[in-house]
Amino acid sequence: MDAGGAVQFGSLLRQARKQRGMSQAELGGERYTGSYISHLESGRRAASPEVIDFLSRRLGVSPLEWGTSPAGDARSALLHDGAIEDLLVAERAWSERDWGAAITHSKQAAESAAASGDSTRHWEALYVMAQARFSGGEYAAAGELAEQLAEHQTARRFAVARAQALSLASTASRAADRLGWSIAFGARAVEAASAAPPIILTEALMSLVSALGEAGHDLAETRPLLDRLEQLAPRLGSPHSRGTVAWTIGSALCMGGLAQPGLAHHDTARELLDPKRDLRLWLRFHSVAARWRLNADVVDGVPELLRAASFGLDIVGNAHDRAELRQVEAMFALRRHEPEEALVIMQGVLADPETGAPEVSHSGSLLILAHALRALGREDEARAEYARAANAYEIEGRLRAAVDAWRRSVGQPALTQFLTMT
Repeated sequence: MDAGGAVQFGSLLRQARKQRGMSQAELGGERYTGSYISHLESGRRAASPEVIDFLSRRLGVSPLEWGTSPAGDARSALLHDGAIEDLLVAERAWSERDWGAAITHSKQAAESAAASGDSTRHWEALYVMAQARFSGGEYAAAGELAEQLAEHQTARRFAVARAQALSLASTASRAADRLGWSIAFGARAVEAASAAPPIILTEALMSLVSALGEAGHDLAETRPLLDRLEQLAPRLGSPHSRGTVAWTIGSALCMGGLAQPGLAHHDTARELLDPKRDLRLWLRFHSVAARWRLNADVVDGVPELLRAASFGLDIVGNAHDRAELRQVEAMFALRRHEPEEALVIMQGVLADPETGAPEVSHSGSLLILAHALRALGREDEARAEYARAANAYEIEGRLRAAVDAWRRSVGQPALTQFLTMT
């Protein structure tokens, strides 16, 4: 870098640092002093490729934006090392539920991997980003990214990578209320995982089973898939993984009208799921298990399940998790013949800026709101809310639930008792 280049680089460096509100000492971290950063910004010192790489990652910008880049093998090696470092940080942030940091570092890792030509590392970084977006409740964005990953050149080379991407695309699409797409991705995931290890195939099967169930498909259609899951479960080395299978099978059986065997599978899942492996998933299970017990008109055990769920979901859960938990709490209030409390809970969910946001499904909340209004004798209001719930269910692709809500809106008995959701 010549003198003119050093001055230009210094000016861009100062601008990027100030935009991020960092001092010179903060930018240098433990590697470079504030005085050295000052020399770089004034153009009195020229930055080496190693320095450029370090500062660009600290500021979250590409060296290309500064008009600089190390050349040849040295540049490739630095980019490769940067991708690994950022990916490790992203994975650590994801495990600690710092979704913002996980997304930022996985993006930087993906950019470095792409620049160095490492397609496998590029896929891995984007997959971590998709997982972080999903865990943070950005379901639509996670699904779109996972769909792209299924067509990535690494996914075309490795069936396991393709199956994982498709499974995530299916799960994220289901959470984003795109059930048609969820079924399609789930079916493709099962096909891609046909010769994969059991843990990959079970993930694909679970995504497809859950999508089919929520879309209202008959249990006879999912039975072959459930049988495959039953056969695969003993081959999984982790009790936690076997617990997720038991959860999926239990919910599918409950949804198909076989409440008692379904609840028995949920009891098994409760014993096997490990909060140390995935605290948010463990908490969500308790919320879902309570919902299915109420759907089966079983109150025993529900207070304990709700206490466990509410203890943590308000802390580690996203807006979707909290909305679903509040729905179950309102359902429990209705079972206790306290419709006024249920009404207050659901009105609070819909009015809250987070749980009532457009990207959070409102169909279940509207249905329970209608139940509460009907229990209070406010029939005209109840019918209007049933109609709103039916419209929402139709848009989401939950056709059986939509039919039930429409029937309630005109005063006819529904085909199902309460709210079915995995």
